Amino acid sequence: MKILIVDDEPINRIMLLSMLNDAGYTDCIEAQNGADALEIAHREQPDLVLLDVMMPGMSGFEVAPALKEMAKGSYLPILFITALDDNDSLVKCLEVGGNDFATKPFDKHILTAKIRAHEKIRALSKHIEEQNTALRFYKQQVAREHAIVEHIFSHAIVNQPEIKAFFDCVLAPAETFNGDLFLCQPSPSGGLYFIVGDFTGHGLASAIGALPVTRAFQEMSLKGLAVSEIATEINDILLTFLPGDMFMAGIVGEIGSDGKRVTLWQGGIPQSLVVHSETRQINRYPAKHMALGILERDEFDCLVDNFELAYGDRLVMYTDGLVEVNDESGNMLGESGIEQWFELNNSISLEGVYNQALNYSSTQTFDDDVTIVAYTAQSLETLNPTSESDDIPSDIVIKLSASHIKKDDVLERILSVTGQCSGITHVRSTLFTLLSEMFSNALEHGILGMDSQMKHSPDGFVEYYTEREKRISNLDDATLVVKLQSRPEKKKSNFLSPIAVKGLTIPLLILKVRKQVLVEVCL
Repeated sequence: MKILIVDDEPINRIMLLSMLNDAGYTDCIEAQNGADALEIAHREQPDLVLLDVMMPGMSGFEVAPALKEMAKGSYLPILFITALDDNDSLVKCLEVGGNDFATKPFDKHILTAKIRAHEKIRALSKHIEEQNTALRFYKQQVAREHAIVEHIFSHAIVNQPEIKAFFDCVLAPAETFNGDLFLCQPSPSGGLYFIVGDFTGHGLASAIGALPVTRAFQEMSLKGLAVSEIATEINDILLTFLPGDMFMAGIVGEIGSDGKRVTLWQGGIPQSLVVHSETRQINRYPAKHMALGILERDEFDCLVDNFELAYGDRLVMYTDGLVEVNDESGNMLGESGIEQWFELNNSISLEGVYNQALNYSSTQTFDDDVTIVAYTAQSLETLNPTSESDDIPSDIVIKLSASHIKKDDVLERILSVTGQCSGITHVRSTLFTLLSEMFSNALEHGILGMDSQMKHSPDGFVEYYTEREKRISNLDDATLVVKLQSRPEKKKSNFLSPIAVKGLTIPLLILKVRKQVLVEVCL
């Protein structure tokens, strides 16, 4: 420890130097007046100063503030050496920057004890200063990294304004980064795709998962994939990308080109509501699946809900940050509380719902990210599907035997092959739904001879699918043919014609698009 002794009396400096040497403080320097003290202090950077009060020229009262300023905020202990014993003088010693004082004649033990005490304080102060410096650097680094990540997110997770205009939404992150996600894209058929997602937790860690989901969703939307296909692919991505304790509760949806037909896949998220504008009736569509990123592909269920809206009806979706708001008594708002607000006022705005939840909350804040999204059924004529440049007619015929039918992914393979048909992008999503239904009907009723009446009760539903699996496993002789024909036509048509195959009526469909697409399933 380097100690600066400032005193105009040589005898005092000699006495102090001797005491300090005996106590083990050998790194001592001397100054005989205030001006010398400032010059030496600037050059030597002492760790502690013993400063006389009464000196010619600059007094100790003048030197002390200058020494403190020179230290630039670092803790520099100054012990005044004084023969003064009046309280006003001692108080002034502390007011001008002194930290302690030693009265003359000096007591070696008291002086040494005080020096050691201030040595510890200085060491602690330096340690705190180093930590603060490191903390400032860390905060600057974090701020820089956040700025970079925000830049990436602002450019990667973007909804087209003209598409987002079809939705109302309130997004309220609990932290800088949002663990909730809302994406929307136009479909090639003239409709809308959307995703409402809620990643585990909140903040940057949970928001990271939004990047691969956004990229995949945008690419799949361009291809016109079905909701089931999109949900399956996103599940695979998150299963690979996220750690085992993270997942995304969410909704994958599509609005048909008429603005009324809705297809939803929902997993691990609160129920969706359909608020009817005319009847004030509310329909509930609870999630039927686990969240995305949990189940392996062979366990994943891509079953969707399909329903029709009337123009003016609202589809309302929200994440559990809204549901889990608690009042002062600890009562959770819950799905029933939100539903009640729509029952009381079916035209309530999403901002109104958000403010109601804030008022309900005991803290006037949300502990989790909150997202509320609504779509009001309307005409989508302003959306122009991407024109097809490939007008080449194409036919696909898939002939399946019993061994093919027994494979778990047979329908997925059929859809993958038929999706390659020329110009099919515009109707791929609808084709997926129709082909899935037609394939199931042909298999279950035409080949397996199942009776749908069995599914009219919960127990019967389970019995039906148990028997279905049993009959498939015992199947040894069957043929199922899938035909798909794409015919470029300038005239739009919407033709539906049923044909009978082995007593089973199966529809042939020509979808209402620029190209005629004929789908046929035969036994």
